[in-house]
Amino acid sequence: MLSPRATRTVRWLHLWGGVIVGIQIILWVASGLVMVARPMDTVRGTDLRKTAPTSLAMPARLPALAGVEKLELGQLLGRPVWKLTDGQGKRLIDAATGQPIAITAREAEAVARAGTMMTGPAVVTPVTPAQPASDWRETTGFRVEFDDDTRVYINSQGEIGAVRTPWWRFYDLFWGLHIMDWSERENTHHPLIIIATLLSLGVVLTGALLTVRHFWRR
Repeated sequence: MLSPRATRTVRWLHLWGGVIVGIQIILWVASGLVMVARPMDTVRGTDLRKTAPTSLAMPARLPALAGVEKLELGQLLGRPVWKLTDGQGKRLIDAATGQPIAITAREAEAVARAGTMMTGPAVVTPVTPAQPASDWRETTGFRVEFDDDTRVYINSQGEIGAVRTPWWRFYDLFWGLHIMDWSERENTHHPLIIIATLLSLGVVLTGALLTVRHFWRR
């Protein structure tokens, strides 16, 4: 099937291909195991959230607005509000008075407790462009951190933007190793992972060829 010379070449390619990408292959397998070890609802903290009540009083007024990208009626702790997105970002307007609302740390904690099953002491920290969160993409809001290291992020419109459990952060670390984007953990299409995947494919194919040759000769 293969000449001795061709066999030596295939073995050489298999050996050195494995040396080059062997560690990354181990990381792919290990990170894949981590990513399937828990249900995604548990990883994302979805099972910690509560369903918000649906009843809402009708607003009395809405001020004149310009440059609106998105506007929807919602609530902040049972209080009717307008959730506005425009060129200035995301904002809240009191639906009864038409006045802007700035979320406070106390309100952020109340939203986190009302919207999840989390209990016990919590530490509330502002999230700003100068002090962004490492595990949340938005740069304006609050982090409500509970004793078990679960973090509930509240955005500037009084919504739960994300729930970050300790398992989520562990998962996120291995996701970065899996896609070989160790900083942003978002880019799944870059030269490094493409090259590593091609080399790994070569290792698998040469290994399969050597295996077939071994049994063919027997």
